[in-house]
Amino acid sequence: MAIACQTIEDELKAIYNTLPDPFPIVWVESGLHNFPAQLKERIQQEIDKISGVENILLLFGYCGNSIEGLVAAQARLVVPEVEDCISLLLGGNQIRQALSRKTPAFYLTDGWLRYENNIYWEYEQSLKKYGEARSLRIFRAMFAHYSTLNFIDTGTYDLESVMSRTAEFAAKLDLKQGVVPGTLKLITKALCEEWDEDFLIVPPGVPIHINYGVVSETSQR
Repeated sequence: MAIACQTIEDELKAIYNTLPDPFPIVWVESGLHNFPAQLKERIQQEIDKISGVENILLLFGYCGNSIEGLVAAQARLVVPEVEDCISLLLGGNQIRQALSRKTPAFYLTDGWLRYENNIYWEYEQSLKKYGEARSLRIFRAMFAHYSTLNFIDTGTYDLESVMSRTAEFAAKLDLKQGVVPGTLKLITKALCEEWDEDFLIVPPGVPIHINYGVVSETSQR
């Protein structure tokens, strides 16, 4: 059984559709990432509905510590050890950090642009509410520390089409558009139950506790 973020639906389905013995997936709406407390509450509600399984796979990153304290009474919780879905699609925290040191970039995929409450949607709403001049001031301030909009190429969507949608947005914010290679390695390992050092495995009845990416002593692998 899995609970997954809607943002990575394309990437997850690319692997899920090849599984010989697929299992149910519950999708959680991506807009909740803007509200970590609500995201945590929503995931816990879905966990509480599940019974009769040994493991519940949570396909999220730490996401603002929104998974902190989640607990399943009768199943193990399995979570990728990544800060967020960006790190998940890039192949891990270290790769994300190395890229960030090289280029201060804001990352996107088609999944991030597809649902409401993403950054592009917020820009469009701001245009309607405040007009272009004020919206540009707001968003240029928000993106002041970025030089690039980097699209993660996961091989699951049409890069050219997605980048054309944001080209004008990027130009008005003085951002370059770039592409970085993505990987489905961690998603594949998660779905194929290859749970190694890249995953937290938390026993039944034990809350998830994150300490800079390390499981507390009360949790076990």
